[in-house]
Amino acid sequence: MIDGQHLDSCRRKLLSLSDDLRISEIQKDQAWIDYSQSEDVFRIVDNILSVPDRSQAPCLLVHGEGGTGKSSIVRKLQTFKRFSDKLVFLDLSVKPDGLKFPELIARALGMPGGLIKYSRASPNALPVELLQIIKLRKIKGIVLDELHDAFLVMRNDQLRNLSLIKGLSNAPYGLSILGFGTSSALSSLQSDSQFYRRFNMIKLHDWSDSNDFRSFLLGIESHIPLKLPSLLDSEEITGFLLERTGGRMDSVVRIIRSAACYAIRSGEEKITLSLMRKAYSSPWGY
Repeated sequence: MIDGQHLDSCRRKLLSLSDDLRISEIQKDQAWIDYSQSEDVFRIVDNILSVPDRSQAPCLLVHGEGGTGKSSIVRKLQTFKRFSDKLVFLDLSVKPDGLKFPELIARALGMPGGLIKYSRASPNALPVELLQIIKLRKIKGIVLDELHDAFLVMRNDQLRNLSLIKGLSNAPYGLSILGFGTSSALSSLQSDSQFYRRFNMIKLHDWSDSNDFRSFLLGIESHIPLKLPSLLDSEEITGFLLERTGGRMDSVVRIIRSAACYAIRSGEEKITLSLMRKAYSSPWGY
């Protein structure tokens, strides 16, 4: 009997949907599967936000190449009330109206765009109004996704942007800077050794053949509305995924999603190695 016992309890009801609706569910970019590196990030953010006010706030940089899951972790952070009440989130890859970094920071913190200005005499000086907003809203930190984008500018602007976030982490503002970016963000922070020492570093690695990887695959399987178990943690499937993707997070997920869609269209209702091969060679051919 097909009862979907391999599925998470809240996902079993999806088996009653039409094939098209199940495929739509599979292709939604919403499912979250906990894994060890993400849990490390959440634990460190918890600890950083619980630190009493300091003259120099503790900071975090989560870095890794594109597709290693940085932005997914940021989106998950936003769903936790214990974080969202204390943090302001800013995606630096999105620049509405062509706003520059200081204006984006100002908007994220709830200030009119033009109020953060630089002073040659005191480059770290920030307006009194900003401190009032931070204290009123009880903001403890600012999450900067795609942090490297803040430094993909002319050298003078790089230094100003670095000076700005350093100033925000100093007293009296005391904001913890929680950055997510590529290795170029790490290199930019290293140019200021004093500021760099405030950062706890987490590097997101590609998957390897490990129990963590197999557990992650089983977590994905429990969310995919297929009627039969796929045994994604089997040796042949894990080996195929690692060989074809190099363990890159987004590539692994894309192949599994596509193979699941093939499984529905073909009526097999489970992901097999042959469907994985089809998904790899023609991801949208189902």
